[in-house]
Amino acid sequence: MEIEKITICTWNCLGPRKDTETEMNIWIEKIKWLKENFKADMYVIQECSKAQVDYIRGTKSGWNYAAWYGDEIDWFMRGTAIFSDKRYFTEREEFFHNSKFRYVVPYRIKTEKLNFILFNVWTKAKPQNPEYEREAYFFYENNVKEALKYYDSRGYLDKALLVGDFNFGRSVSEIKSFGEILDKYGFSLSDGVTDTLVTYHHNNGKYYFNDICYGKNLKIALSKKGDFEDSGNTNDHIPLVFEITSVH
Repeated sequence: MEIEKITICTWNCLGPRKDTETEMNIWIEKIKWLKENFKADMYVIQECSKAQVDYIRGTKSGWNYAAWYGDEIDWFMRGTAIFSDKRYFTEREEFFHNSKFRYVVPYRIKTEKLNFILFNVWTKAKPQNPEYEREAYFFYENNVKEALKYYDSRGYLDKALLVGDFNFGRSVSEIKSFGEILDKYGFSLSDGVTDTLVTYHHNNGKYYFNDICYGKNLKIALSKKGDFEDSGNTNDHIPLVFEITSVH
């Protein structure tokens, strides 16, 4: 029986308001802190700008491979990114990414013994600019629900991972209700996680469960989580590291 595992770190990095030199220097320090304290084979990042990802590509602090996706519907150009030092992932266009679901972004992950679809999730609210409402049909967790229907109908959910910032943790009942929907598609919550996990600190002073990992036909376990008191973390989200295993 052959077993291979890969570790994936997910983190909403609290993106910049402007892509200034100061913001870029802060970004580099955040990335150094993340890589030193949350070692993983791959990193999926939410709320970062294309300029940040391009900047990382040109420094020794970054990774060998990087991809970014975002759109122009928001008031500032933020999106999602995926990083690795080995070419673990293929570009999203291979899967006819549907930009209607903001953001549920698919990539094919391939290692010697692992082969699955990773969806980098950062669910979005209704656009602030009414001009763009016709381009954004679904809000928050409804983006994931509709994306599941779409990708399932095209056969992309045979072996898959949903990971990132779901923005759904307003109450335990909502989390459970969302989990029941995912269960219908064969997805299950990562081992080591309960619906009382807190990953996001809102400016209202409350803590919520927003960032998580669900898998289908994969064994997943939470191996490390950050802390809001970490010296390097000035963000409203904590990083999480998941270990993904496939048994053949």
